[in-house]
Amino acid sequence: MPWRRFRKKVERPIDVSKSIEESLEDAADGEADEDLVELAELDDATIAEAATGEPDEDRAPTELGDRLRDALATEEQRGGLPSEWPLARGTSRSHEGPSEGDPRAATAARYPEVGVDLEVEAARGLRLKNPVMTASGTFGQGVEYAELIDVSRLGAIVNKGTTPAARPGNPQYRIAETPSGILNSIGLENPGAAEVARKYGKAWAELGVAVIVNVAGYSVDDYVYVVHEMTGTPGVVAYEINVSCPNVKGGMLFGCDPDLAAEVTRAVKAETDLPVIVKLTPNAPDVVAVARACEEAGADALTAINTVLGMRIDTRRRRPILGTGSGGLSGPAIRPIALHITYQVAQAVGIPIIGAGGVTNAQDALEFLMAGASSVQVGTATFADPLAPLKVIEGLAAYVKEHELASIRDVIGVALPARED
Repeated sequence: MPWRRFRKKVERPIDVSKSIEESLEDAADGEADEDLVELAELDDATIAEAATGEPDEDRAPTELGDRLRDALATEEQRGGLPSEWPLARGTSRSHEGPSEGDPRAATAARYPEVGVDLEVEAARGLRLKNPVMTASGTFGQGVEYAELIDVSRLGAIVNKGTTPAARPGNPQYRIAETPSGILNSIGLENPGAAEVARKYGKAWAELGVAVIVNVAGYSVDDYVYVVHEMTGTPGVVAYEINVSCPNVKGGMLFGCDPDLAAEVTRAVKAETDLPVIVKLTPNAPDVVAVARACEEAGADALTAINTVLGMRIDTRRRRPILGTGSGGLSGPAIRPIALHITYQVAQAVGIPIIGAGGVTNAQDALEFLMAGASSVQVGTATFADPLAPLKVIEGLAAYVKEHELASIRDVIGVALPARED
């Protein structure tokens, strides 16, 4: 959970008189007790209060409880938490924002980006109210963060990678910290396309934000199947084809070969009338060649880039930390790589590019926009700060005002070399 406090690592000694299984159970029991204490504190309660439901009149409030009350009071003054906003009769939370008469309208009018032209073309046939979206795999299905932030302020959200059938994900460990980033090997854990459509479609329609479905698979038929199953799902405005996920077996084959990437693109384009975005891998021998092939096959936009292959070694166990050995590196550590590839691809194609890789603030986003991207994705930064995407939006709005620009579109591609006619 993104709001959970940092927990000091506790080394639990192994009792040699017990079996390994018994020792592990004891360690797990200790962690369960810590979880119980923490969850009680989140309710500003003791364990006894949480168990009985009866308040202790003599207990002093906790620091964490005071902070939570202050946060909730602030949200109440701003119009309440997004998930608590009532809907006007006969309306839904469309991604066009609150309508006149909607109780959210007064709150939305106070946002810093209101009145600033941040609209961009994120893909052919897809215009967003601002260039900031969340990256796949870092924002769940969007509904989880809707309890923390007003997701309707985002240009779009990209859901967690969706496959034809349910996937349990990779073996533990799945995440490892690195300098200025994280390694992940989640393994596309998801309930499968049909269940994603059934479970989240209605919720997406009410979130008030455009939803781009991230599609993954092992064959061309897999990609087509997912898009077929998601057809007609409320809130969905485009598909992001993940031909580049490095943390599943075979996941990079399509993204590394221009012909295979083009084949997937053509097949998905034939299945849907919605915009198709292809997510490029930095691990391809020639990323620009793949980008060109996807454009020629009909792609409406490109995302540059997915994570970079990486590894960490546990020096005590003398084994890789991640259960799959290698994983995808994300975060600020890969931003220079992502920016370079965006810059190169922007000079080679004529379709919009979505910049992704280490965006944490408006300054980072501006670098991608000036390098030729028309929009950006914020991913790893949301783990540390769920408000990061909204802060990027506010920062871009402030930049447009400060520099007296007509629109954020005025900065797109300004750092690119002049094109020769």
